[in-house]
Amino acid sequence: MNTETGESLKTCLDGECSMRTVAGKYPALVNCLARLLDSDASDGQKECSSNGVQLVDLTGVTDIDACGCQLLALFLSGLKQNNVSAQLTNIPDTIRSKIHFLGFDSEFNLSH
Repeated sequence: MNTETGESLKTCLDGECSMRTVAGKYPALVNCLARLLDSDASDGQKECSSNGVQLVDLTGVTDIDACGCQLLALFLSGLKQNNVSAQLTNIPDTIRSKIHFLGFDSEFNLSH
């Protein structure tokens, strides 16, 4: 997982997001959330894309299960609680299908 800066700020998730890996991904997402909120506080404005939405890129995600969806939902909820809108982008079809099957598409504002 990494965060790209520039004209927009984009968080990129990669690899497997499953029960086996969420314990390792959780601290990285907490740190990412803290950096996003710290940058917001330090310069008085949100570092978001031009349309005011934090992008969460799932291009590199190879697998996801219910635990991975819950971790992603917690991250998005943390952003929302701090008045930062987020949007999932570049979702591979297999990952989108699993998100739909697991019932998280409404949580992530996705239409199947």
